[in-house]
Amino acid sequence: MTARTWRPDGPGSFQAPAGVTAVQDRTGRRWTKHGARWTCTGARYIRWRVLVAEHGPVTEEAR
Repeated sequence: MTARTWRPDGPGSFQAPAGVTAVQDRTGRRWTKHGARWTCTGARYIRWRVLVAEHGPVTEEAR
């Protein structure tokens, strides 16, 4: 299976696709989903569209 990637100007950049629970940003930082928001540290949470816009492209992690 090929890892999916989302870019700020591409499809899927506004709402996280179903089943995606962990991604890596362009710097290799791991982001995980908690409810409707995403975090890399456990202290700061952001929405998917902000994650993709500010840290994208993001790539789905293999399960």
